[in-house]
Amino acid sequence: MAWIELNSNEYAMEFASPHACYLRADFNLLNSEKVDAVRFFAFVSDADSNESGFRLGFVVGEKGDEWDTPYSAPFGGFACAKGVATDDIDEAIFALPTFVAASRKKLHVTFSPAFYSQNFLTKCVSSMFRAGFAMRYVEINHALDFTDPRPYEKRLWNMAKRNLKQALKHPYEFREETTPEGMAACYEVIRKNRVHRGYPLKMSLEALKKTSAVVPIHYYSLNLNGTPVASSVVYNVAPKIAQVIYWGDAPGFEECRPMNLLAFKMFELYKSFGVDYLDIGISTEFGVPNVGLCAFKESVGCFAELKYSFDYDGTKGV
Repeated sequence: MAWIELNSNEYAMEFASPHACYLRADFNLLNSEKVDAVRFFAFVSDADSNESGFRLGFVVGEKGDEWDTPYSAPFGGFACAKGVATDDIDEAIFALPTFVAASRKKLHVTFSPAFYSQNFLTKCVSSMFRAGFAMRYVEINHALDFTDPRPYEKRLWNMAKRNLKQALKHPYEFREETTPEGMAACYEVIRKNRVHRGYPLKMSLEALKKTSAVVPIHYYSLNLNGTPVASSVVYNVAPKIAQVIYWGDAPGFEECRPMNLLAFKMFELYKSFGVDYLDIGISTEFGVPNVGLCAFKESVGCFAELKYSFDYDGTKGV
């Protein structure tokens, strides 16, 4: 049994449909200039006679002695070529520390929230604990759950109900922006929001355009009297899951409660699309909760899920 290195084409062939786009070869090659190398690995057991027997794979961005999965995405972890049993996952993950140590690297792994692939990811996290990986941190991730039959208003906190009622008094227009000008206007709302709140904005508009070559991206705006006052940028990350990469309101319009209306409109829209979840992203930084952000997301109907990060320092050998 062994972890072996593949080239990008081999990896793409063997792991063509992972549980999220961030585990695909094409996505990982998008930002290769950020690292020294993008490397692709797969596990083959003694019982497997050829490449068709690969069980798990993963992609890292290599920078010095660091291996990161992800290196430029919300999460990484393992791709699964086909359904794998608990003992298959254990076999692969328990062999990983020796492989990392032989390469003299420090491996950092951040998994998606479990709702992306409940059975598979639960078994992966269990194996990581038992294989000797150190817990780096645990993030709180929020999402809207469309498998929950409750109507939207039944999910809201009382405060959010009042804020939504207030927002509905204003003549808002919600729409998808498909022109370059409309997309740029959406991005500008996000940029102003991040500057106002002192949060970093990691992706430029050009980077989003580049990413759209491999992942469908949608831009939505909430307009008041012709002025964009809130917007969102959403990736189609999996067949039944979409992810809000950015959302926010423009400074100065908070009293009109545009974010409460935007959350409601996003719920309606993505429920109509038939997806299971709308991932709203983490509400923590290195595991430390932003309590205000947690409260807002939960007030507008989101549920909380854990998102695990692990480390293994193989620089000192086995």
